[in-house]
Amino acid sequence: MGRVEVARRSPGDGEELFRLYSEVFGTDLTDASRRRWRWQYLENPNTGPDGPEIWVAREDERVLGQYASMPVRLWWGEREVRSSWGMDVFLRPEARGRGVGARLFTAWSDHVEVALGLGLTPSSYGLFRKLGYRDVGPVPFFRKVLDPRAVATRRLGKALGALLAPVVGAAVATLQRERWRPEGSADVQVQRIHGFDAEYDRLWERARASYAMCVRRDAAYLQWKYVACPHRGYALREARRKGELLGFAVSRVEDYRGLRLGWLVDVFAATDDRGARDALIADVLASFREKGVARAQAFSLGADLAADLRRHGFLAGPSPMQFCVRSRDDSDHVIEDRGRWHVVFGDSDMDR
Repeated sequence: MGRVEVARRSPGDGEELFRLYSEVFGTDLTDASRRRWRWQYLENPNTGPDGPEIWVAREDERVLGQYASMPVRLWWGEREVRSSWGMDVFLRPEARGRGVGARLFTAWSDHVEVALGLGLTPSSYGLFRKLGYRDVGPVPFFRKVLDPRAVATRRLGKALGALLAPVVGAAVATLQRERWRPEGSADVQVQRIHGFDAEYDRLWERARASYAMCVRRDAAYLQWKYVACPHRGYALREARRKGELLGFAVSRVEDYRGLRLGWLVDVFAATDDRGARDALIADVLASFREKGVARAQAFSLGADLAADLRRHGFLAGPSPMQFCVRSRDDSDHVIEDRGRWHVVFGDSDMDR
């Protein structure tokens, strides 16, 4: 057994890492990973001059595995800090159980002020907890049935679903009773957009202080995350009041296992601007209905957005999105203020 070393990925590691990725995950996932690699790691506006923040474990020059991360600027308490989302950890089978994964995790988290692990597998979640990360999840999951007949048919079969659709529809109408009022956002105008400009930098500067934790959502980040993304197509909306930019929403529609789903990927405004969020959510839901969406879905750790979703008829369901955090300083006051954290499906690489 040789000496194991952990260091930043070098340009010459690429092909060997992709071969290892193929051994662990198969050819199809490897091909998809290659297609999005440049966007995900090189084009990220927070990637520094040293290149992607990827750590590689080697034994006698042989690659054992890697831990890749997505660097971001993070509003944390009352300041912006250097942070990153942990992603894409994989090891050779013979490297497992030797502490290699723990060393990769530590090399990553020691490199930033706040390390963020979202959407963790059971094994990764256990390792995060063992290494002293704070468990702040799971991120709450919300869903709203828009087409009871389609949902009933998908779950019960075509004949029985059609028969019980009226019963399901009545139950849905009762459970998903909407409690928001359009007049509360009557002064807000929502329109479709195709990109993000410098005005979104100013929106971020105004809105960030209302959060205890939120990835910096400036124009460069939003343009990269939601416009330049090569493997997803998003619908973008902005909200204005008397011409002033208030916030934005990001959504998409997909067909999944015979059901048309609508994802509210991101909804952002200052936490006290309920009218802007109401107008954005209502406009997205109207577009979902026009597109024949059977069920709308969203994640939100923030208390204000979660409350808005409930008022629009969303119901909470079991969430698979485990979330762990490690900070290098005393951050108990931030950890305890999770109701003012903005974490949604668009964060990290959850929607890939």
